Amino acid sequence: MGAGAAALLLAGGGTAYAMDKQVLLDVDGRERVVHTYAATVGEVLDAAGVRLKENDAVAPGLGEEVGRGGAVVVRSARELTVAIDGEEPEAHRVTALTVGEALDQIGLSAEPLELSEERSAPIPEEGLEVTGERARGMVILRDRVRTEVATTEAVVGDVLAENGIDVGAHDIVEPEVDRPAEEGAVIRVVEALGEPETEEVAIEAETEERETDELEKGEERTVREAEDGVKEVTVLPVLEEGEEAERVLEEQVVEEPVDGVVEVGTAEPGQAGSAGGLNWSALAQCESGGDPSAVNAAGGYYGLYQFSPSTWRSAGGTGSPAEASASEQTMRAQKLYEMVGGNWRSQWPECGRHLFD
Repeated sequence: MGAGAAALLLAGGGTAYAMDKQVLLDVDGRERVVHTYAATVGEVLDAAGVRLKENDAVAPGLGEEVGRGGAVVVRSARELTVAIDGEEPEAHRVTALTVGEALDQIGLSAEPLELSEERSAPIPEEGLEVTGERARGMVILRDRVRTEVATTEAVVGDVLAENGIDVGAHDIVEPEVDRPAEEGAVIRVVEALGEPETEEVAIEAETEERETDELEKGEERTVREAEDGVKEVTVLPVLEEGEEAERVLEEQVVEEPVDGVVEVGTAEPGQAGSAGGLNWSALAQCESGGDPSAVNAAGGYYGLYQFSPSTWRSAGGTGSPAEASASEQTMRAQKLYEMVGGNWRSQWPECGRHLFD
């Protein structure tokens, strides 16, 4: 006898009487009152012309006595074929009248299933085929609200819509709305409080320090000035943890920063290279009028100290001397002075004497 049928029983039984009595007969949900002298359930069914087939359920049992005002329930066996998640269909013999009752009989009533038929749908005597999908469990986090859901929707956006969450044009959803909705997924929704805005932000340049024994301790010389860069940053005002915050959506570098270089002296006082104590500004005034970008095209000399390209390169310079900073030109001139052992006449025969002004 099926569990569903047994649950429908009304208390019956008692002592049989050799007299006409009313019995409520329920056959597959169709009820009628029969008058009978029958003593047992089997006799009541025979008298009412009800013929049982294999696997049909009867309650009370066929040999049970039926008293006055008793009830007999009959449920015909029928076939329910179930295919879950595209698996091989499985046939079940049930005595349930509806899909929901049948799922209870075959142990699937607790499963989170989305079925091709409503659970209240009747199962005809010729049987019924039902397909279904198991719902996937996942979590939706929206600011401080956590919602556990079970769904058969295929993508994240449909899961949110199914749960009444309308995603705004600038809301942030992770994973994105067109991504698959997978078992155990955590869907985060960050609500936008306005439009994205783009602003320019400085990229701070760094300055490298290089030690040199051409300067005394405590002295510094700038070789290359640091120049900050610029980037465009797009931000979005959002609601996080109940408060307004900003989310960075995109960063794009417009201008790379140029790192600076500063030389730091390491020589003890009085031990720096002899070139450091000379009057280089006086030499520059004589050679170029103090103009770092001076060019003597006729003679092929450049910058404060009128370097030739070859002497500039020999002192470690690159490019044109006239394009280098004044501090670098002075550093290269001092290096050249040391390289020639202080023979200033070989480099600046006319103006070199001003080094000692």
